[in-house]
Amino acid sequence: MELKVEKISKVFGTTTVLDSVSFSLERGQKVALVGNNGTGKSTLLKILAGVVEADSGTVKKRKGLVVAYLPQDTSLVSEETVEQYLRGVSGIASLEQCLDSSSEAQAEYERRNGYGFQHCMELVLAGLGLRLLACDRPINTLSSGQKSKVFMAGVLLSDADVLLLDEPTNNLDLPALIWLEHFLSKSEAICLVVSHDRLFLDRVARKIMEIDWYTRQLTVTNGRYSEYLARADKERERQLEAFIAQQEEIRRLTESARAKRIEAMQGASYRGKDNDKYLRGFKRDRSAGSGKTAKAIEKRIEHMDSVAKPVEREMFRIELDAQNPGGTRDITLNEIVAGYSQGFRIGPISLFVPYGSRLAIIGSNGSGKSTLLKTISKQLVPLAGSVVLGNSLIIGNLMQEHDNLPRTDSMKDCLMRRGKLAKQDTYALAVRYGFQTEELDKKVADLSPGGRARLLLAIFSALSVNVLLLDEPTNHLDLEALDALEEAVQHYQGTVILVSHDRYFLERFKSTDTYLITEGGLVRQTSLATYLAKAEKEAKRLIRDTWDVV
Repeated sequence: MELKVEKISKVFGTTTVLDSVSFSLERGQKVALVGNNGTGKSTLLKILAGVVEADSGTVKKRKGLVVAYLPQDTSLVSEETVEQYLRGVSGIASLEQCLDSSSEAQAEYERRNGYGFQHCMELVLAGLGLRLLACDRPINTLSSGQKSKVFMAGVLLSDADVLLLDEPTNNLDLPALIWLEHFLSKSEAICLVVSHDRLFLDRVARKIMEIDWYTRQLTVTNGRYSEYLARADKERERQLEAFIAQQEEIRRLTESARAKRIEAMQGASYRGKDNDKYLRGFKRDRSAGSGKTAKAIEKRIEHMDSVAKPVEREMFRIELDAQNPGGTRDITLNEIVAGYSQGFRIGPISLFVPYGSRLAIIGSNGSGKSTLLKTISKQLVPLAGSVVLGNSLIIGNLMQEHDNLPRTDSMKDCLMRRGKLAKQDTYALAVRYGFQTEELDKKVADLSPGGRARLLLAIFSALSVNVLLLDEPTNHLDLEALDALEEAVQHYQGTVILVSHDRYFLERFKSTDTYLITEGGLVRQTSLATYLAKAEKEAKRLIRDTWDVV
């Protein structure tokens, strides 16, 4: 046993987040930690990492166990170079300082292939999509996405016994995501992963731990994530069928007992026309028997093992009905150059998007996917060329960072103004999109990333937008909201331009066209499957190279 958790509980204010959670983890296990948003997944990881203290319960670790933690929100502020940071956080730098004075340090340095660390570091950075990043680059000059990847590289290079990974796929493009799957599968470390990426969980995890949204307790099952979902659905159906069957049986028995009670009352009060004492005696004897039968039936009902009705959350639905007024509804890009005059740019790009198209745009991090969407929405003015939008288009822009929301407004004011809603309609819409009425006075800045994504979707619903620009929409939504968004987009009649690295979502999106942004241009792909096959092949090559030196 490497790590054992016994009856962990945590309360924030009046809300119980974790209630008597227990489990144990063995070397090499790959575990998915799942549950709805707000059920305490991140809190549990923080407790295991020692960042947050539990209110009660214990965490027992094998002596010398090394734990590495990747939080959901990573930020690195450092004047160190990438290499200095990675050598420091991995422990290699401290070992190097002791090489001449400690034989134990020398042995540990050799065990961890310290002499090959430089090469290993470069391979891990390449696997995460940072092949062209100079290792002597200062951390504080990197983009937020690059910093997140460097942070992850530090976690993976730490030689930890336990990896606690909270949404590790959020800042990864498809090739890097596939590489990480292979890396974790080969690693001998325990991996406890929180992720919204269903295919990632299916390919990495072989044990599922679920925190129940209602009881806040934890259940553990073996198998893949897809198998867990199938079993959970069957169990809910079985429990509901058993509950319905028992309720029907109780109704039948109750009716039978009632009938016997009536029969007993009628027999006991029988007099007869001629005061026939024999018939009266027979009726009374039978009524006594009916009374006993009624009591026996009631006892049977009383001693039944009660089958509980499954506690179901109200189904979360996203209602997106495209408004189709008269006028032009197509999108045309004429030789646009998009980006910033003193910095990054892509193009020239020409593209015609007929109304009702479903475009998937893929590409590596930093290739310009978000820049293109911002230009289409006219949030960013093109440096050259023109963007022509149909005069009856109503655009809903779900940006990756949700920068198009007023952070200082309350959620209520934002919904009323942006969604053009009356006050009473605002409350009803907020509840439909998973918010509590008391949350409406919260500042937009105080909402979680998932909360801001749901707020934007609520606004799109109120406006009946007929164009959806979706920039990594799956990053911050829980699996329940993802299912709802997937269903809504599948039936949506307007134009959708999707940027995503979520293969499960992409495959079910059923795009009319798939484009790859590469080297500043937009290249139409024969299929998503072809691109993924190439990414898989390259990831496997990088993994082979990495494991040769690890």
